[in-house]
Amino acid sequence: MVAAPSTAMTARDAVSDLEDLKRRRTALQLRLEDGYQRIEQALKDGKDVTRWEDFWIQLLDEYVRICDTIRELE
Repeated sequence: MVAAPSTAMTARDAVSDLEDLKRRRTALQLRLEDGYQRIEQALKDGKDVTRWEDFWIQLLDEYVRICDTIRELE
């Protein structure tokens, strides 16, 4: 009989996942900062930024979820 592959996460997998999450967090932070600046400038220029703001909030939600996950893993 062949044993089923283990679904348990190894310590190495956890570290790799944590590193991936931290890289994603950094990328999101940069996108959020850039997006905020672009939205502010567009508002000053009198442009409608509703869709940009909606997308920015989605990115922020993802950023918060990733930060929460990192905190749980550390």
